[in-house]
Order: sequence, then structure tokens, then C-alpha cells
Amino acid sequence: MKKTAYFFSGFLPILTAVAIQFIASFFMMGVATFFFLFSGKSHGLLAEFNTLLSNTQFNACLMIIYTIICILLFGTFYYSNLDGCYLPKPSRTFHPLQILGIVLLVPGAQFVCGLLTTVVSAIVPSWLEQYENLLDQSGLNDEVGLLLFLYSVILGPICEELIFRGVTLRLARKALPFWFANLFQAVLFGLYHMNWIQGIYAFAFGILLGYVCEKGGNIYDSILLHMLFNLWGTVIAPLLDNVKDSLLTTIITLGVILLSLGLGFPLFYLGTRHKELKNASLRRA
Repeated sequence: MKKTAYFFSGFLPILTAVAIQFIASFFMMGVATFFFLFSGKSHGLLAEFNTLLSNTQFNACLMIIYTIICILLFGTFYYSNLDGCYLPKPSRTFHPLQILGIVLLVPGAQFVCGLLTTVVSAIVPSWLEQYENLLDQSGLNDEVGLLLFLYSVILGPICEELIFRGVTLRLARKALPFWFANLFQAVLFGLYHMNWIQGIYAFAFGILLGYVCEKGGNIYDSILLHMLFNLWGTVIAPLLDNVKDSLLTTIITLGVILLSLGLGFPLFYLGTRHKELKNASLRRA
């Protein structure tokens, strides 16, 4: 009975996060309505709202407010109720080989997610069209500014890791074996993105994040991987799009991907083992 309760409690974080997002949206829209009325724009209120909803800065502010609330809420619950490790010593939390393994995993993860997107888009083109329309409407296809960078590369990964690998995975682990709990949180992570294209590759990436969080022994490993993944997608990928296709660039790309997938996992595993042995010896001392 207790395990059943823990299993169903695993749905609460995503439901709470969605509720907070709606509340933050209503709050921002309320502020915008007050501003429009105060500035005498009440006659074109609907048009102003449509313009506002496609404004990158407005959406970035909205998501920053949302992520800060979630970080405070889920971070407090994670550290106080689920034995999360708060402000640990870096020497006992990370190992250089672990960090190198995480860095190397980023290009491979980006490639796999990009491949999934390409395959799914070819099978169901309407999903890609819906995804691109969503980006256009939110203004997230525009040039990356400071606020959007702050949300997508720093606050967003911390928020989502606390929700899914911090609280959801920990609650699910109390009722399920790791492999099942990891699939469970990855499915919810995919659903959280509310569109098919992002949902499918977020599911695949969520499995990797859950593995890194579990095997690494703390949530900071998956936060680092998530930050680097988003940094690549937000900053590095657009720069690579400007590189002309050639046989040489194709060979280099394949080499980077093989290096990423071939060395990333072993180095992460070795770093984890070294860290565990070091921490065990410190506990015995």
C-alpha cells in the first residue's frame, strides 16, 4: 500500500509544476492588463496581448518567474524530505573523469535527439509544423538574448532536474526498480513539454539524465549535463548551422559523435567509481 502511494505521488510534481506555470502566466497577464489600461490601450487590448505573447522578452520573463518559484518549492522539498545533498563539497561530489564524461556525452545526446526529430518529422510532418509554429508564436525562434539564455541554459535545467530527477525519480524509486522509475520520470518529462517533437526527444534525453543522476549519486551531475545540452542547442548549434556542408565537415562530425558516445559513458563510469572509492575511504578515516 505504501509503495502504491509513492508511485501515485510521482505524478504530483508535474501537476504542481503545470499549475505553477498557469498561475505565473495569469500573474504576468494581469500585470500586462494593468499596464495596458493605465497607458490607455484598452481599445486594442486583444491585439496587444497577441503581440505580447509572441514577444521573446515577455516569455523569457514569464519562464524565469516560473522556474524561480519551482526551484524554491521543489528544491526545498527535495533537500528536506528526500535527503537531497545541499551545497556539497565539490571534491566529494564531482570527479574530473565524471565531468569529462558528461561533457563528451553532450554532442552524442544532441545527435540522437536530432536524429529522432528528423525521423519523427519525416513520418509525421504535421508535428514538425506544429512545433515550429509554437516556437514562432512564443518568439523563441528569435536571437538569443540575456533573459532567454538565463532561462534556457541556467534556470530551466535546474528547475526541470529538481522536478523530474530530484523529486519525481526519488519518489518513484521508493516504489519501483530503477529502470522502471527512470522510464516513468522520462515519460512525464516528455509529456511536460506539451508537443510531440519535443516530447519524444525529451523522453530519450530524460532517460539519459535519469541514468546520470542515479549512477552519479547526486542531482548535480544531471544538472550539469542538462545545462551543457541546452547550451549546445541554444548557442553552439546555431553557429554550426553556418558551417558549409562538405565531406570534411561530415567526417569531423561523425568522429565527434563516435568519440562522444564511445568515451562519454566509460569515462563517466570510471569517474563515478573513483569518486565512490574516495568517499568510502574518507568515511572510514
